[in-house]
Amino acid sequence: MISPRQALKKLGRRPVKGLGQHFLIHRATAEKIAAAIRPGPGDVVVEIGAGLGALTLPLSRSGARVVAVEVDPELAEFMRKQLYENGSDKLVSIECLDILQLDFGALYDRFSTKLKIIGNLPYNISSPVLFKLMGEARCLQEAVLMLQNEVAERLLAGPGSKDHGILSVMSEYHSERRRLMRVKSSQFYPVPKVDSQVICLSFRACPLAPRVEADWLLHVVKCAFAHRRKTLRNSLLAGKLPDLTPESLDIALENAAIEPRRRPESLDLGDFLRLAEALARGKA
Repeated sequence: MISPRQALKKLGRRPVKGLGQHFLIHRATAEKIAAAIRPGPGDVVVEIGAGLGALTLPLSRSGARVVAVEVDPELAEFMRKQLYENGSDKLVSIECLDILQLDFGALYDRFSTKLKIIGNLPYNISSPVLFKLMGEARCLQEAVLMLQNEVAERLLAGPGSKDHGILSVMSEYHSERRRLMRVKSSQFYPVPKVDSQVICLSFRACPLAPRVEADWLLHVVKCAFAHRRKTLRNSLLAGKLPDLTPESLDIALENAAIEPRRRPESLDLGDFLRLAEALARGKA
């Protein structure tokens, strides 16, 4: 693992703040994170943000096929040369593009296997990437992601927590979530202002019961949390649910066995599933 300082000096450049570039500098931590995805022959691992190769290099020795995505053209070319010099380029491809533009479905179809995802997500794109992964859940097996503390807490939050919201509800719907480790800011160059956590998402093979369309559940959850200070009933009425009337909402809440005056953050995933199902019946 090349030192980020040395690599950047060799390239004659500095980290790009706008790309959220904070490079992991501890080899043992990088290898522990890479091992957490359990890469091996037959696996296809998509790395989000290859950077200077802290995760890419240990992944390249696992026997898995690795698709390393890096939006910075100079770093992507640097990694291609590094892999070639190490003789590790046979099973690793470096794709220079924005991860939000990557077609996970095409990779799934190409390799005929569910993908494993790994990466250190910059704060500014963490939520969009997480929602993209949830939208592609049918193609994914597992994700091991390093996130800043704030995003990790929102992802893992449960009912009653101030962090409980759209991200925690939808991530629980699509996956089993667990915290793997905490990573101090001192393990990065340059040093970010906050610590990070490594989170594992194991994507569900089958939807939870009652079965509802994921897009519809997301729409209901977004409407519920759009006005957090309102009661659930008032928040939903203020939302953009199609053909919803006070009367039809009251019926749906009664069928879902949910008290209208509850706050959205008090509902668990089961509550939201029953509510989404009842609202879907009401608009049918």
